[in-house]
Amino acid sequence: MTFLPGFFLLAALFPIESIHVEGLKRLKPAQIIGASGLKVGQQADKPDFEAAQARLLATGMLASVGYRYASGAAGKGYAVTFEVVEVEQVFPVRFEDLLGTEAELLRVLAAADPLFTNPVPGTVPVIKRLEAALNAHLKVDPPIVGKVLADRPEETMLLFRPNRPRPTVASVAFKGNEAFSTAELQNKMAAVAIGTLFTEERFREMLNNQVRPIYETKGLLRVSFPKITATRNADLEGLDITVEVVDGPEYKLRKVSLTGAESALLTDAAFKEGEVFRLHEIVDGLERLRAVIRSNGYMRVSTESTRTYSDADKTVDMQVNVNRGPQYKMGRLKISGLDITTEPEIRKMWGLKEGAVFRDQYPERFLQRIRDDGVMDNLGETRSKLDYDEARSLIHVTLTFAGEKREPARKRPF
Repeated sequence: MTFLPGFFLLAALFPIESIHVEGLKRLKPAQIIGASGLKVGQQADKPDFEAAQARLLATGMLASVGYRYASGAAGKGYAVTFEVVEVEQVFPVRFEDLLGTEAELLRVLAAADPLFTNPVPGTVPVIKRLEAALNAHLKVDPPIVGKVLADRPEETMLLFRPNRPRPTVASVAFKGNEAFSTAELQNKMAAVAIGTLFTEERFREMLNNQVRPIYETKGLLRVSFPKITATRNADLEGLDITVEVVDGPEYKLRKVSLTGAESALLTDAAFKEGEVFRLHEIVDGLERLRAVIRSNGYMRVSTESTRTYSDADKTVDMQVNVNRGPQYKMGRLKISGLDITTEPEIRKMWGLKEGAVFRDQYPERFLQRIRDDGVMDNLGETRSKLDYDEARSLIHVTLTFAGEKREPARKRPF
């Protein structure tokens, strides 16, 4: 702390010339200055700065607040600086069972709380302020409460909703479905839906994950669920959900094209162009495509497919983007479980030389060939292990032969 010229240790009030804030990431200086209660031009001394520090900590937005003050540039008052650390863990704000759109309710919070950000810390002071703002605006009974929840593993949120038990799914029924029986659809949904929290968005996500794929096995790519009705179950705790289904027409696979790989690989994938689009056949074709690419050392290959629909002629084109990843080569070969006589003989049979492009499934096929050809008498358990050297794009292979040491029955290169 430094004193203005002529200041006494027992300082009287002096005006604030300037206020600065250091350490901000999400919040803006004007928000912190406003929440501090201090204003440029007001008379202040240390107790005022301490009170401002306490007010900032009480907001629940800041993990720590420090301050310093010195002579201002004009030499007539204080230059005050707050040193803050924001609360790092923040959560997106969500609403459930409240009147108004998400955008409208977010505007309510922003108007009521000058410190509001989205995402926000899930601290008690923050939650209480936002609860108060929503209750003042909506005036509902029971009142609105906010809680930090994780409805999905990938998202933890700060949810505001009326203070009553959240609705869960008691039963699921379907109507309008023709391609599949209601029992088949219910079986698909029962394991994932019954007893879980119900929101229409969440339930539609389950339908798309569980029901849509079985329709796509029959080429019914435009299946839709235009209406979902939830009613309270009279006997069970929860909701009875009824889903309207429109099966839609059958689609054929017109054409498949590749990016990131040679179009000639489509021959190996063997997609059935001109025939009904069946999801399981598409999945198998994509795996055949990846298997061929892995056989050339691209062990981390991945594919992403997009569809373009022609509703006029009921066809679909599929664009497959291939990400090959790095090409791996053969590293060291380690053989364990064999004696010093047998191990060199097996090593000679190994055909994948160090530095050669790695071939997917080669170790498993090598061991199977040894077994099928009777290369070793009384062959027990065998297994292979791959160790990736990502920095050098190498794969080191360990072959393990369990059981007693054995002599090879005959030699045959592989």
